[in-house]
Amino acid sequence: MSLIYGPVPSWRFGRSLGVDVTTLPKKCSYSCIYCQLGRTELYVSNPEEIQNKLPTPKQVRAALEEYLSRIELDSIDFVTISGTGEPTLNLSLSEIVDNIRELIGGKPLGILTNSSLIPRQDVFQALLNFDFVSAKFDAGDERAYKIINRPCKGLPGLNEIKDSIKNLKERSKGVVALETMLLRTKQGFSNIEGEYYVNLIDGILDINPHIVQLYTPWRPSAESFVQPVALEELKKAADVLNSKLGEKRIWVYGVHDARGRKVKWKSSVDAEHTILDLLTRRPCRIIDITSDLNISLGAAIEVLNRLIASNILEVKRVGDDAFYYVKKLN
Repeated sequence: MSLIYGPVPSWRFGRSLGVDVTTLPKKCSYSCIYCQLGRTELYVSNPEEIQNKLPTPKQVRAALEEYLSRIELDSIDFVTISGTGEPTLNLSLSEIVDNIRELIGGKPLGILTNSSLIPRQDVFQALLNFDFVSAKFDAGDERAYKIINRPCKGLPGLNEIKDSIKNLKERSKGVVALETMLLRTKQGFSNIEGEYYVNLIDGILDINPHIVQLYTPWRPSAESFVQPVALEELKKAADVLNSKLGEKRIWVYGVHDARGRKVKWKSSVDAEHTILDLLTRRPCRIIDITSDLNISLGAAIEVLNRLIASNILEVKRVGDDAFYYVKKLN
């Protein structure tokens, strides 16, 4: 069970060490049409049902201790809790946070959440302990929400989720950001224009987050009918929000990019193991692998070719880019 999948570069914040608190198979309360991890395999709205399938605080701590023994912590900008699915499904989150804090000292600690469980009081309280919460908000009305995020039956409605994010922002001592995916589908749906777009902008303004992060699905999506929008369209949406929230609070993927610093390893990296760990979490291009893991291009190509020959990896093309995937077992 691999729980540490960093260091990976955040497109805005620099280099992050990722901690997985759900693990494979993908466990989530959503099955978003654009998810780079594919469709949800264990689809739940009640976290109590799956606690025996999730890593314990002790397991997470042990994995992080082992990883930190091999890497210079000073070369990491912050630590992020996420998951192969939704991390707030792990109801031991508060204890996990306490353990991680003991190991990383004063490094900032963030979490990536799809927002679906924020209305739960236990989840809400756990999220107050983070320096940075990135909360998904892709739709401003129930219909668009169901089309894009495909929430599991039994979850709170979108308005309740929106109000909970708003309350979290008002009570949190840290930063609460929205992560908003702008997209189209081949069937003609879009949240970048028309009524769905207006409702989305209104919802964002109602929440009034510290930061809005605008994305588009440039990686392979769970559904082949999903299409990214142009960078100019992202900038146009940013301009609308800039006029209401201020330019410094709107970050656009492809415009605001804080990548750059190299990770310093304490010893030689087991390239195959490290690359496979990364690709288990998300599909990557060669350039992502070399940049994320500070592995030479030659070494990355050698390992990738070997894993493809061993029928462990496969390659899928999206436009001009080749993405490497871990093959799913039948």
